Parts: sequence; C-alpha cells; structure tokens
Amino acid sequence: MLQSVVADIEVPPHLLEQFQIKCAAIKMLPGVAAEALELANDPSCSIAHLAKVIERDVKLAAEILSIANSAGMGGGLPIGSLHQAIVRLGFRRCRNLILSSSLSAIMRSVSVAEENIRQQLWKHSFLTGMISLHISRLLNLGFQGEEFTAGLFHDFGRTLLAICLPETFHEFDALDFQETPQQLHREQELAGITHCELGAWFAKRNGLPSSLVDAVLFHHMPESAHRNRQLVALTSAADIVANYIHVHAEAMSYEPRSNSGVHVLEKCGIPAAVDRFARVWPEVAETAQAAFQSELM
Repeated sequence: MLQSVVADIEVPPHLLEQFQIKCAAIKMLPGVAAEALELANDPSCSIAHLAKVIERDVKLAAEILSIANSAGMGGGLPIGSLHQAIVRLGFRRCRNLILSSSLSAIMRSVSVAEENIRQQLWKHSFLTGMISLHISRLLNLGFQGEEFTAGLFHDFGRTLLAICLPETFHEFDALDFQETPQQLHREQELAGITHCELGAWFAKRNGLPSSLVDAVLFHHMPESAHRNRQLVALTSAADIVANYIHVHAEAMSYEPRSNSGVHVLEKCGIPAAVDRFARVWPEVAETAQAAFQSELM
C-alpha cells in the first residue's frame, strides 16, 4: 500500500545507507538550473534576464533549445535563440523545460551496475513523457510542459533501487514492463519500499514541485491521489501505454478504452475523456510507436 503523504515515507535504514553512499551526490538541479528556475517563478523577471542566466550553462541551453524545437513542443519556425524560445513558450512552459532538461541530463548520466538497466528505464521514461505530452495536446488538458516532466521522471525510483540494490534488483523488478500490483508488493517485501515511494521521497528531498511528487507517488494508483489528480491520471495513462508498447513492440492493437488512467481523467472532470481518447487513439499510437523506435531514445 502506497503511503499517501510524502512526509510519512520512511526509507529503510539499509537502503538509506546505500543511498548516502551511492546517490547522495546526485542533484536534480545544478546551480544555473536552480537559479533559472527561481527566476522563471518570478513574474517580474524579464525574458532577457532569464535567457542570460540560462546561457551560462551551455549544456542546459542546448537541451532547452532541443526540447523546444522538438515535434512534441509545437510547430512553427525553428527556434534559434533562448530569447525566442522563452517568448514562444512563455515562462510556465520554460520553467518546465528547465526541469525536464535537468532531469533528462541526470537520468542519462547516472551509473548503475548494469548499463542495460539504465538504458531501458531511460527509454521507458522518455516514451512515457512523449505519450503524456501528446495525449495532453489532443485532449486539450491545458498543461504546459509539466506533463512531459512528470512522464519523464515518474519511474526514477526504479533507477534509484537499481543503484542502491544492484544484487537484488532483478528479484523484484524483471524489467519486463508488465507492471502489476504484485511488483509493488515484491518491492515492499524485498526492498522495504516501493519505487513510487522512493522516487517521490527523492523528488521532495530535491525541492521539486508538489505536482511532480504526486505524479511519481501515485502513477500506479491515480484514484488515490488527492491533489494534482489530472496530472497524476495523465501520467498513469501514458505509463500504461508505454508499458504495452515495450511488451508488444507496437501500439495499434492496444484497446484505448481499457486505459484506467483515462477513466480517472474523466472522473477528474475531463468531459468524455474515454470516448475522446478512443477517437484520437490512432494518432497517439502512431506518435508513440515512432517515439519508441526513435534513435533519440
């Protein structure tokens, strides 16, 4: 059973010890990213000032421009400068791009005992983020990048478990992407915590937004979330689709009306979400399948 409040999550002593040894140096937000994120939250900050700060980190600037120019972030002419990116995307979306860029960089660079584990989890996370972004746009959910960030980060707890418990990781996570309640039970039994709880604890520890923390904690049980329910449900819906594609290597045969996350979206007040999702499913499936096969992953 997932703990409903992040403040109540207790990391088992043996796992916390391994975390201090192997993960304490992992910082979600480097100095420039943290400063830029703070500025992006300030309504009085100018576009020029924010762009100037971001430009101090060449890697961060390149990541933001790359994501801003991706197909998932909108059309129009290619963006050639950070100033143009901020003007087109707005501060809220830019803030989420800073988060996404920082999370992408750390997730692709963390070291685990088996490189294949890191690659598979990164591929799954990126795919979930892209699917979430596409569903959000087609259903007009009104998110501005936070859905991609939540999809990208939702399973980071699995990476942390692989880092901290390399000898036993495969005993509770076969990486077969047939995620069931039994997997969470196995994690609880063998690791003393679920990947949802560990990921949410880590996100909270690093000062990430509460919406992101909730999406990580409840993406397997969206009906249990009391806050940010639409983002949680969307993350769950995208995760379910991504899991199906990993197992079957294609998306067209998936039955969209079976998606429990979309049913929760409808309960959250999204009108006819199930019917609308079924109608746009061919487009979602095509985009998801293309992302799954993309070299970017």
